[in-house]
Formats: sequence, structure tokens, C-alpha cells
Amino acid sequence: MKILPGKMAEDQREAITLAFREAGVQGMDADIIDMFASLGNDQRIGNEADKAIGTAIRNRYGNKATWRAERWFVPVPKLHYEGKDTPQLIIEVTTYLVAAALVKTQHDSHLITLVGAVGKPETLAIPMIFLHALIESDLGRFAIVARDSIYTTWEVPGIKPVRIPNDFVSQLSDGLKWYSVVVWLGEFGVQGRCIAPLVAGSLLGLAFQDSSQPVPVNRQGFTTDDLVSALESMAFRHGEAKDMVNQAMPRLNADMTLEEAIRITLQTGKGGD
Repeated sequence: MKILPGKMAEDQREAITLAFREAGVQGMDADIIDMFASLGNDQRIGNEADKAIGTAIRNRYGNKATWRAERWFVPVPKLHYEGKDTPQLIIEVTTYLVAAALVKTQHDSHLITLVGAVGKPETLAIPMIFLHALIESDLGRFAIVARDSIYTTWEVPGIKPVRIPNDFVSQLSDGLKWYSVVVWLGEFGVQGRCIAPLVAGSLLGLAFQDSSQPVPVNRQGFTTDDLVSALESMAFRHGEAKDMVNQAMPRLNADMTLEEAIRITLQTGKGGD
């Protein structure tokens, strides 16, 4: 647990900034943590936080020190894409404690801020077929194995059951009515933008599989309409998809495959080279 001099956090928003800095994440939207809020509300994490605060303060100021602290818990997600076997979006969520404390010793008092990870990280493995079904508002294709106030466990054919927090599913489902998966991943900052083309490509493959395209996407030629349709299958709105294609046109060649054209269009849309 790191101890910083002074009161560095007055509210949840400032606590989030400190936690993101400690976790080393860049460009992440503070509101993204709402999707994982229930993971930081575990009583066990609260107990571990109390112990961590007490240990850090006693180690710094001695066993006779007393303190009063205001605490915030910030679930910080880190992403990566796993393409082997069953393609999945992996989200590892670590809860960070930020505590602003007044410490009193026999001869003095100190305002400090403590920040550090508490509890064990939680890993969410989200198969691309599940994410595709979520985009299509078709989660009913998967049977529910178990459900409680925090998690729902889904039976996904061919792999072990998928256990995902309810607030994550509900907020993502609502959000995808208004923006694309690529835009959503962009809210995770640098890490989300890095894996967005991989996730989008996987979802595109599932969309073409569902529509029974006879030619693999990596061998198809493309037209402007094909490219717009492909982007719409990733949950981009029609107007947004057309604007992206128009912006990318100077970089597209007539002999490109549809897969190449999609990759360049996505890169152009997010400012890639």
C-alpha cells in the first residue's frame, strides 16, 4: 500500500484518477468502472482494506498511531484478446483502495492518502459468440445455469459456463443500442484501442458466418456497400459507417480484400496509420 503525503482525494472522481495512475492505465474513461461496480462491494474486500490501512499506518507511524479514514474502492479493468481455440475478450478487474486518512501520533498529526490494490483480481472471459449475441440482442440462445444478485452464469456450447456480472451485461447491452463495440472499447483507453481491430474482426467473422457467406472474408473483394454493411454488423450506425468508409476511401484500393478494407477503415476511423 503506497502512502502519499496530504489529502489527494476529496471524492470518488479524484479517487478514480489516483487509482488509474497507480494501475498504469492510460486514457480510460472514468465512467467505465460503473460496469464493474458490484465487484468492489464485496465485504471481504472491505475487511482486507481495513487491515491494509492499519498495517500501512502502523508500519509508518508506529503501533500507537490512531487514524480516521474515508475510503473509496475503484475496480480497474485491464483488457486483452485471446484468439486461440475459442476467441475471447479477457477483462481482468483489480480493485484499488484509495483512502484519505488523518493519522494522530503522540506528538503530531498527519494528512495522508493511501492507494493500492486489495483483494484478488477477478477475470472475466467473454467469448466472442457471447458478445456477438449481446450485440444482436439474442442472449436467449444461451441457457442460464445460475443467477444471483451479482452474477449470471450462462451455458455456452462448446466451452465451460460463462460467469459475468449482471451490471456489466445490462450496461453493455444498453450502450450497444447507441454506439459500436469499437467505440465502447475506446473508452478503456490505449489498451481498448489496441485490441479493437481484433475484436471487431472476430465479430465480423461471426456476422458473416450467420449470414452464410459462401466466400471467406479474407478472400472476398469489396464494394462500398459491402464495407458499410460489414461495419453495420459490428454495431456501427448506418450514417457512422458511411462516414468512416468515406474517410478511408483515399487509402483503399480496388484489388483489396474485404478483410483488408475493413482493417484499414477501422484504423482510419480511430486515427491509426
